[in-house]
Amino acid sequence: MAKMKYKMSSRATILLGRESVSRVDGAIIELVKNTYDADAGFCCLCFDVEHDQIYILDNGVGMTKETIETCWMLIGTDNKRVEYLSTKKRIKSGEKGIGRFALDRLGSKCRMYTKHDSEDLICWETDWSNFEKSGQIIDDVEADFTYCAGQRFEDIIPAEIKNAVAKFAEEAKDDQFVLNRGTLFIISGLRDKWTTREKEKVIDVLGYLIPPVEQQNYAIITQDSLDAIANKVDNDITDDFDYKVHARFDGERVIATVFRNEFDLNVMPKELFRQSAFCDKPYRMEDFFKGFYEVKYTIAELTGNDTSVFADMCRQVGPFDFHFMFMKLSNRGEGPYYYKAVSKKRKAWMENHGGLKIYRDNFLVRPYGDPTSKSFDWLGLDARKGVNPVAISDKSGQWHVNNSQLQGTVLISRVFNASILDKSNREGIIENEYFETLSSLLISIISIFEKDRAYIVRNIKQYNDNQNQREKAKEEATDIAKTLLGKKNRRPKEQQQRTASDAEKLAEAVQIFQEEREELISEIKLLRALATNGLMTTTMVHDLKSINALLVSRVRGFRLAIKQNDTPQIQRNLDDLKTNDEFLKSWITVITTQTKKDRRKRLKKDIYKTVAESLKLIKPILDRKMVRVNFSTDGGEAYKKIFATDFDSIIYNLIINSIESFEETKVAERLIEIAVESGDILTVHYSDNGHGLTEAFKKNPYSIFEYGTTSKFDAEGKAVGTGLGMYIVASSINEYNGRYTITRVENGFGLDITIPLSEEGL
Repeated sequence: MAKMKYKMSSRATILLGRESVSRVDGAIIELVKNTYDADAGFCCLCFDVEHDQIYILDNGVGMTKETIETCWMLIGTDNKRVEYLSTKKRIKSGEKGIGRFALDRLGSKCRMYTKHDSEDLICWETDWSNFEKSGQIIDDVEADFTYCAGQRFEDIIPAEIKNAVAKFAEEAKDDQFVLNRGTLFIISGLRDKWTTREKEKVIDVLGYLIPPVEQQNYAIITQDSLDAIANKVDNDITDDFDYKVHARFDGERVIATVFRNEFDLNVMPKELFRQSAFCDKPYRMEDFFKGFYEVKYTIAELTGNDTSVFADMCRQVGPFDFHFMFMKLSNRGEGPYYYKAVSKKRKAWMENHGGLKIYRDNFLVRPYGDPTSKSFDWLGLDARKGVNPVAISDKSGQWHVNNSQLQGTVLISRVFNASILDKSNREGIIENEYFETLSSLLISIISIFEKDRAYIVRNIKQYNDNQNQREKAKEEATDIAKTLLGKKNRRPKEQQQRTASDAEKLAEAVQIFQEEREELISEIKLLRALATNGLMTTTMVHDLKSINALLVSRVRGFRLAIKQNDTPQIQRNLDDLKTNDEFLKSWITVITTQTKKDRRKRLKKDIYKTVAESLKLIKPILDRKMVRVNFSTDGGEAYKKIFATDFDSIIYNLIINSIESFEETKVAERLIEIAVESGDILTVHYSDNGHGLTEAFKKNPYSIFEYGTTSKFDAEGKAVGTGLGMYIVASSINEYNGRYTITRVENGFGLDITIPLSEEGL
């Protein structure tokens, strides 16, 4: 059988290249990347627009004739993929072998001078229009090549550029700017109109092209023209931050160092650090004065997701570094929490440098973190904030940061993060499941700082409220006294009439506020009940689907059994019908009972009976789930003004979690123990014999009570739980000044609830 070879049109090749490097700033970036890959100490970019030329100079290793033929002129070469590490141990950023088409994107012609230590100076020239001839294949296109024997590399560099580089060489301590080798591109026939604004846009991009730490070893120099003063492009850094986090993910765990710089230690009262909230590390006085602390988390502890599938996804994402700073732009609207004064320069700095940027092998991956693009908030932090926009001092501790308040860098590598893939046009990353996993890990790292800040401010507020309570009472009494004393000069009758009128208005206002408060409380109770009903329905969804499938088909079975006078089959159908109907009745009764208006009124009830009634209503559901509840009391009574729906929510949400635990583990008997005892305080002991807490929560078990915290994830690692159940339990207990204590986290779950029975404990 004869063989036929594939051929490629030269025009198709150039069009593919232009498609891959479509933007002018992208073309500049590709060429600058090549200089970094060549171990250059610097890259100089000069716009000689007056003579229709652009110069790009570096002092890298240069190229030999063999390198030009086998790598530079081989389209789609994989040499950087195979030999990915440079002599200076830099990971080469290019890998697709199309960077040379960036030259074509900028201009129609190119002359290259390159000098390698092992060969004479080389001059290489090409006219990109040669690729566009009709009917021509790639093998027909040639470039001009010649050795420049006897010429030095520095001699072919324009004096204006050489002098500009020399200025920086004087300031450098090493050979970063030496010009005895390297590469110079002279691009002519420019395809774009290079206005001052266009040049500024490119220079702005170059400022973020490499992270600040790498700018010590590699510099980018720019000139607006041959006669212009050269400038070194710097990615400006600042020490004016409120929080800073340096995190490292090694594929298995995150090690993060958290720096606090927000709170003014000169004005924070020492009494504050005698409060229980500030007695443990890292919230002690010495921790604040130290300025930073270190934490370590496994994947499960960090994200709350302990599934093996998600852990494997994280390992495939690979190791990365994440450094970010939090900078609030004003102190307005947050309260007096001993913050340091906010610098007026912050806003301007954040406008120019804000956003979270991704760097692959020390080069910027656009457009992430670019304030002019839709990918500025690529982690969706503002949307996350909008879902739960609570204040920093909120009791839930679920405060979230705005994207505009963060500045930072994510450092990845094409070698160690091979699953994070570039798009073919070199603009952005393919947003596959691995990119989503990376994003999830980054948000979880951000939450380390969020929880720390929220904890501190929340407890400062509580301290301030306690300190100010007595002073506030004194001030109010003083104001009333001044008001009354000021009326002495009035006639007694007039004074009495005015006082009576004021008292009447005050009483009316108090009554209005009380009515509005009761309406809001009733609404909150209804929302909690509805949320609990939704969670219960989700837990029962499999059973409900099974019954739904029988609702019509079972009639045919009845008819056939009756027609055939099959007494045993008729009895089995009746038994199944009774079981399913009892289950449905129980579910419907629980759903409708919780939302009854009288259960959302504060009435004096025996809590023993209230809990017993809740368990009686849910018993058919428990029977279907093969769950046995042992309910015991000390034989006493515990009367208190309560909302019955609160105790429904507490018991039902605990039972829902137990049922879900039973579904995920094998036990000989599914057992829940509930014991109630009382004196001055009501105590409810709750426990089950399920699997207990997952590994994600064993280090910090009380995080299960935080809003939005869930242990339920799908196969791709996405949260599918609502994170409402235990939050509702905690909120309901807190309303009665109660306390909850986790008593068991392994081989089952245990919780003790204590609620004061005195009216002062309401």
